[in-house]
Amino acid sequence: MKNLWSYLTVYDKILISLLLLLSITGIFLPFVNPFRTRIAEGSEKVIVIQKGNEEEMRIALETTYGTDPLYIEIEGPIGTSIIEAYNGKVRMKEAPPADLEKTCVKTGWIEDVGPMIICIPNQISVWIEAEEAGLDVVSW
Repeated sequence: MKNLWSYLTVYDKILISLLLLLSITGIFLPFVNPFRTRIAEGSEKVIVIQKGNEEEMRIALETTYGTDPLYIEIEGPIGTSIIEAYNGKVRMKEAPPADLEKTCVKTGWIEDVGPMIICIPNQISVWIEAEEAGLDVVSW
């Protein structure tokens, strides 16, 4: 019986090699991501809270360091949401009782630029942004 490798053409072997190389690269790319956002040194991070389409408030992340957490109550269409900021992190501590899924509470703490906490039923969004962030994406 002939070996399976002998039935393949040179192009088949090149294709298999490229697919293996791409697969291995895809496994390790999240650990060594060259495309992630780079924050400029010394840039100040800010917690942004948005209600509906309007920005409600901005809080410097450095003000959250201390002995007591900072609690912010935001009134939305279905009730009051409580946001907690502490030691450079922010989370949605409590969602209104009318929000049955409470996905925003389950999101947990965020502490870096990128992730967002979104409460769709109460129309409240929370994220961290840097004042002097580098390029995020370039498109043509």
